[in-house]
Amino acid sequence: MKLNYISVFVILMFFSCTDSGTKQFTTQIPEKRDIRKQLHKYNEQIIDAAITKSFDKISGLYAEDALLMAEFHPLIQNTNNIKGYYNEIFEKESLKKYTREIIEVIVFENRVIEIGLFTKTLSNTKEYKGKYLNVWKLKDKQLTLKAEAFGYLNHIKNPEALIAANVTVSKPYKVNIPWEMEAYNALNKTNVMDRIPERSANGYTEDAKYLPFADTIKVGKSALLKHYQAYYKNPAKIDSLQVWTYDYDVVDNGYIRYTGFYVDWTVPGFSGNTQGLGISYWQRLEDNTLRIHRQIGTHIHQKE
Repeated sequence: MKLNYISVFVILMFFSCTDSGTKQFTTQIPEKRDIRKQLHKYNEQIIDAAITKSFDKISGLYAEDALLMAEFHPLIQNTNNIKGYYNEIFEKESLKKYTREIIEVIVFENRVIEIGLFTKTLSNTKEYKGKYLNVWKLKDKQLTLKAEAFGYLNHIKNPEALIAANVTVSKPYKVNIPWEMEAYNALNKTNVMDRIPERSANGYTEDAKYLPFADTIKVGKSALLKHYQAYYKNPAKIDSLQVWTYDYDVVDNGYIRYTGFYVDWTVPGFSGNTQGLGISYWQRLEDNTLRIHRQIGTHIHQKE
């Protein structure tokens, strides 16, 4: 049954007035400074692997079923396929300098979200600046990378130079999500179709961080409102929108969701489609509703 805006609102009101059944965790969580220190060490390994062109130096960081959402690429799943991606990218990029800066770490009982910035300087002096959002599995104080997503801070004129053309992309399994998340998913789709900035911004927490495609990180609901006001000024009509879930995690106070999307759109005199991927952390507020607290989005490049 297709949900309209009113029915979605009723469902959300129901969830906000009832106990969601969220598990209250009592297990001790490692201190954030210890996790951050470990992540800093891993980032040094990632830098070394890229400069020396050796994925083997970081293969142990990835969970066997890891997800890679690399800008311009479809979803790349499992360690072997991720290795194929990086081996090809390492051969294409001769790095003169590579820096990574952690700007935030969020620690849950069994997951860690890491958000950061990176700069790659190639031997031909070309420079790429970007941002990333990683989700790590946390077990017995050990971290393994479950999902890695990254994009750039500006539009790339020649994305082919950053694309691994021969990587194996298997068709990933799509999962069903809890009805609570389905309701919010339907509401967000309505907001995107209607292109009303205030509604889109209201889907985030007051101190949200959004890492959008080809743009800088947006921090706070007021910045997000300005972002959507500028974005929706484009005279586009959304003809259809599909959003699906590859996986999700239940965390202490919400969900982490791994998604794909497909949009058909029309602008005056032209029509087309956009495909992409994303990771979002939905935080439960005091009134028991959910809002997007952290999010990154990437696009899949389509040849013209």
